[in-house]
Amino acid sequence: MIAMPATEFAPARKKARMFLTPSGNRSAPQKYTLSHTTPRVAGLLYAGSAFAGTFAFFAAFIIFLGNLPKASNPWLTPSADVGGGMAWPVALALNALLITIFCLQHSLMARAGAKRAIAAVMPEPLERATYVHAANVAGFLVILLWQPVPVVLWDIDSDFLKAVLWIAFGLGWLLLFVAALSIDLLELLGLRQAWAWFNRHQPAQLALKTNWLYRYIERPMYVGVLLGFWMTPYMTVAHAALAAQLTLYIAIAMSFERRDLRTRFGADYDRWRESHSARCIERWASSWSLSIGRANPRLCCGPSTKTKSDFSRP
Repeated sequence: MIAMPATEFAPARKKARMFLTPSGNRSAPQKYTLSHTTPRVAGLLYAGSAFAGTFAFFAAFIIFLGNLPKASNPWLTPSADVGGGMAWPVALALNALLITIFCLQHSLMARAGAKRAIAAVMPEPLERATYVHAANVAGFLVILLWQPVPVVLWDIDSDFLKAVLWIAFGLGWLLLFVAALSIDLLELLGLRQAWAWFNRHQPAQLALKTNWLYRYIERPMYVGVLLGFWMTPYMTVAHAALAAQLTLYIAIAMSFERRDLRTRFGADYDRWRESHSARCIERWASSWSLSIGRANPRLCCGPSTKTKSDFSRP
């Protein structure tokens, strides 16, 4: 990481504001000149546009994947399943390239070397916003250049099953959003770091967050996007290829993510994983024993006697 001058993040004093006299000279309360403030305003706008761009991307991606509002007449054409006219081997190869670019961006820019390279050319608190901008560009490339292969794998006719799949599709994206809120959406998308830099404060150190959904699901964001990829009443070859490639990427990324979290948070992360696994096992065992007990009371050993405090968060 690039060391920043101590004055760069000096604690804010009593809201010193900038005042310019008609002659252009600074009045007594002024602390920073306009030339010093402009780059920070630009940096804050840079981070804000990354934040807004993420919402624009996910709105477009959900419409794209779901062929919304209906597959016979989607708002976006081509969508994941509808449109196109390219020969299917070429289409699948191009789509695979787009997904590879998307995955590589997410993986390579998360590496420490990439973060150091970004911090060498711009203020370090804007590194996360830069990552988010790049992720948005890679995601929009998938949407804009996608080539459907309209070979249908399944097309559900049952209204009940369609409703179930659409509910699961919507719940998946809702789960993703709530999981992002659980770990601080502003920090995840780089806006909180940029705001601290704009106000000349030291950005808060990243902390291990295990509240909300993370008390019950180890990877709620991954669960959410997997539901979004696969829960559809209308699935074609191209859509299935996208879902399969991204599912494989998530499976691989999880192992690297665990390693990085263990490196960064050490024993705190290990304790959380152990307690998380213990909570899950306890709930499963309690439910299993109760269900067995209802069928045969002689086999019921009752729920676990461990209390919530026995599995407290690190």
